[in-house]
Amino acid sequence: MSARPTISGGAGPMETAAILAAVARVLQDEARLAAQPASAPQQSGWVLAWRPREAHVPLPSHTYDTVTWAETNDTGGQP
Repeated sequence: MSARPTISGGAGPMETAAILAAVARVLQDEARLAAQPASAPQQSGWVLAWRPREAHVPLPSHTYDTVTWAETNDTGGQP
């Protein structure tokens, strides 16, 4: 704050101090944010959802060839 601000409207010393403290805080926050490098923009999940992606097969076909399948002799409870 290079220029000294004036507050009119009948503000007393306590109100003036509170207003100036709030203005100083806003200026400090702006200076702190301006000192940080800007982050790269990232696309939202909605944008990424429509893009084609590789479909992963839960069980590859070569695994089927090595599985031993069980055969049951279920006769429905009859001997």
